[in-house]
Amino acid sequence: MKVIRDEDKKSNKYIMRFEVEKGKCNKYINDESNIMIKRTTEDYNNLVVYMADGSKPRYANIEKNKIKVLKLMRDQHFRNKKLLKRLIVKEKIAMAVAIPLLITGFGSIPLSILNDMSLFSVSAVVTFSSFALLTPLTAYGKSIAYKIEDIKKGDFVIENEEVLNEADLENKNILENVKDKDKAVINKIKQEKDKENDKHYFDINSIYKLSLPALKEIKANIERENYLGLVRSDDKAKGNTESKGTAYVKK
Repeated sequence: MKVIRDEDKKSNKYIMRFEVEKGKCNKYINDESNIMIKRTTEDYNNLVVYMADGSKPRYANIEKNKIKVLKLMRDQHFRNKKLLKRLIVKEKIAMAVAIPLLITGFGSIPLSILNDMSLFSVSAVVTFSSFALLTPLTAYGKSIAYKIEDIKKGDFVIENEEVLNEADLENKNILENVKDKDKAVINKIKQEKDKENDKHYFDINSIYKLSLPALKEIKANIERENYLGLVRSDDKAKGNTESKGTAYVKK
């Protein structure tokens, strides 16, 4: 989840995302001479919460904690959503300023080919000034666009969470027309969730690196599978040609 509001920048209370951290660590104890020596190793299973200020506090990886963090992230989303209209206006203003600069910059280039040093100098100054202003303006416009998409993505997953999580991700039809980059993200989400025996693949945290078009495509594919209700080709290969309910539902 991106930081949208100025007051949340560098905040140690704004949650960007969280993930599960598992492994083994060395365990040390003091011997009789008060020297730290390694005795054994012990397992750790933490919930790592990434905050806007860069801190990464760790907590017990239990369902109660996950539910609480997801609720806090939803609350953040609804606060961010209040700025959506303002961000859209800012994006339009940035575009309205950028287009004339772009036209001016390219429009002055032909003057430089004329055999007139004064016109060449004017052309060079205008072109340089236009593109010098355009660069930071474009970066600003992109940052606004990313924030807008992040808010819309949060809205989409909250509104369609139940439908999205009915999808059988083993069904290749569900990921049809989804870009390879997003497929890789979905595959990683699935692997991490499966380790936790969590089949709720899509939530406001897990979609951190997933694009809004990918989520919309998945929903559209689910609706198509539900409408057609046809036996999948992999089911036929396995001999499972009996009707098992709607095609998109997990089995």
